[in-house]
Amino acid sequence: MPRYLASLFLVALIAIVMVGSFYAQPVNKSDNNRKEFVIASGENLDKIASDLSRAGLIRSRTVFKMIVLVKNLSKKIQAGYFSLTPAQTTGEIVVSLTKASIRQVWITLPEGLRREEMANLVLDKLVESKMPHHFDPEEFIRATTKLEGRLFPNTYAFAPNVTTQDVIEKLTGEFSKVTSSLNLQADQQNRIVILASIIEREAGADEERAEVAGVLTNRLKAGAALRVDATVQYAVSSARCRIRICDWWPKSLTRTDIAFASPYNTYQNPGLPPAPIGNPGKASLEAALKPKATKYWYYLHDSSGQIHYAVTLEEHNQNICTYLKKDC
Repeated sequence: MPRYLASLFLVALIAIVMVGSFYAQPVNKSDNNRKEFVIASGENLDKIASDLSRAGLIRSRTVFKMIVLVKNLSKKIQAGYFSLTPAQTTGEIVVSLTKASIRQVWITLPEGLRREEMANLVLDKLVESKMPHHFDPEEFIRATTKLEGRLFPNTYAFAPNVTTQDVIEKLTGEFSKVTSSLNLQADQQNRIVILASIIEREAGADEERAEVAGVLTNRLKAGAALRVDATVQYAVSSARCRIRICDWWPKSLTRTDIAFASPYNTYQNPGLPPAPIGNPGKASLEAALKPKATKYWYYLHDSSGQIHYAVTLEEHNQNICTYLKKDC
């Protein structure tokens, strides 16, 4: 082969590899939302590639088919249900398609929810999926009376006919795994989980958690009242809500609410409330374990969600006037 033809062939090969590599990348690296993908019995590779492309899971049908052929997996792709995300590479998706499962429903439980909110969300998603289940939200609430704070927020897969106890065991099992990974000792667990539950409701962004934890720790060490709105919201709604579907976090607190008699009201009682006010995620648990050493004793969020710290009460009152337009 003449040298120039060999060079052209090499350039073309490199170009093909580069293009193929690009189109094998995830559709969206930051999108971890799971999508249910179904392969019916007898579907051919062209149909599977088209369905994946239509679902926004691959960049190129051609590259998908090339990877299947190169890996010699065309006869190993199974019919069934798959849970895929746009954050997976095409190669990862190809491998995933060789391991079908029974149909599952993926449910994301956000950080900071109360037990009642979790029960509502799980029920809504199961009903929406039309998958047969034996989940009873009222039973869930009754069975988790002493588990607030230990129902770990995460994304979970639930199989058909899932029961209330199945859901509880998944959430508490994940809590045990996470707290074990953080070396959270049994003798400090209750205090850390309570503090983390407050941080989860109070910190508006991840970068705020350690600082907010530091402010709360300063006040706890001094024996001062935490004066946290989220604890009042928890106390007030716990007393007033008699049904599952309720405003569990009332935004507008009145003077009567602030004075509400409850051990959870940290305006009226120094120290931590007697139990968690919600279910915190790993980042808030980490912040509670390792609060940032800070000079601040106060903080507030303005109407845009921006946090403002203060060292003294005078500075805090000025922030209230400046950013909340109150008590000026």
